[in-house]
Amino acid sequence: MASGKKFFAKSEDGSIEYYADDRFIYAKKGDEEYKLALFDNGFYKLRLWKGIPILEIDGLRMHLVKDFKTPLDYSKLVVKELRVKNGDFVLDTCMGLGYTAIEAYDHGASVTTCEISRAVLTLAKWNPFSQKLFNNEKITIIEGNIAEKIKAMPDSSFDAIIHDPPRFSTAGELYSLEFYSQLYRVLKKGGKLFHYVGSLGKGKGRKIEEEVAKRLKEAGFGKIRFESKLQGLIAIK
Repeated sequence: MASGKKFFAKSEDGSIEYYADDRFIYAKKGDEEYKLALFDNGFYKLRLWKGIPILEIDGLRMHLVKDFKTPLDYSKLVVKELRVKNGDFVLDTCMGLGYTAIEAYDHGASVTTCEISRAVLTLAKWNPFSQKLFNNEKITIIEGNIAEKIKAMPDSSFDAIIHDPPRFSTAGELYSLEFYSQLYRVLKKGGKLFHYVGSLGKGKGRKIEEEVAKRLKEAGFGKIRFESKLQGLIAIK
């Protein structure tokens, strides 16, 4: 193991050791070492952030880390805001490394989560902090575009929905009235939605949260409020 790499985790069975430097995470299995990074219409990699692996795509962090001690604390607060409890059914529209899906599972929920990127799925399978996602009868992973997959889901089938989509510029369909209407349809009456919106347009006179809130209201959602620390909206059916 080259200098500059520091050990930080092992796989559950002890067969894989994980190391990190300032830029990358490495998995060592036997005599083989793998850099957890790949190209697939973009550059995807894992890197360590305050002791927790995060996903970066083309150099952009896919996790909200501002004002949180670790990336896992964001997921904990989202699930707390949704008041997920034992026996709930939760939809997580955009899995990523699955930290929020895992947090909902840890609260006793059955979780359906969707991921469109094969690269992200591959890195999640290597990530030691994502392992609860796999071989778990209470977490169902759907591969593909949630905008299409949701159309086959039954009405009123989820107690809570976590919607943490990519930027509007790369996944505009996930910010559309049509998609919000589907989210409303599959959510149970009284169920809660969390919608991450980020800070796009801040300082330029644009308020993305107001644009999203307007479309959520048109779709039927009510009691819509913005949670600044989470950079997202909470809404109720």
